[in-house]
Amino acid sequence: MMDEMTDWSKTYCRGCKAEEDMHRPIEDHWWARRDAYGIFTGIYCDDCYNSDDSDRYPYKKDSYAKDLEHGEHIYPEEERY
Repeated sequence: MMDEMTDWSKTYCRGCKAEEDMHRPIEDHWWARRDAYGIFTGIYCDDCYNSDDSDRYPYKKDSYAKDLEHGEHIYPEEERY
């Protein structure tokens, strides 16, 4: 019975496929990662998360640029106010 549990009681890093014990709920796993806005992005080990390789962790860790920071706007000026 214990051997049958072993297959589903593991989780894997989405970057390098490292194996770790399963933890439920999965969002509370010690490898659970979130982007700058708190959206769950998946399970990534520390090595993949801290690497600068976008193949290992493809999500942004800092906030996304806002249009006002770059002087660009979607709507014409008269529609913004």
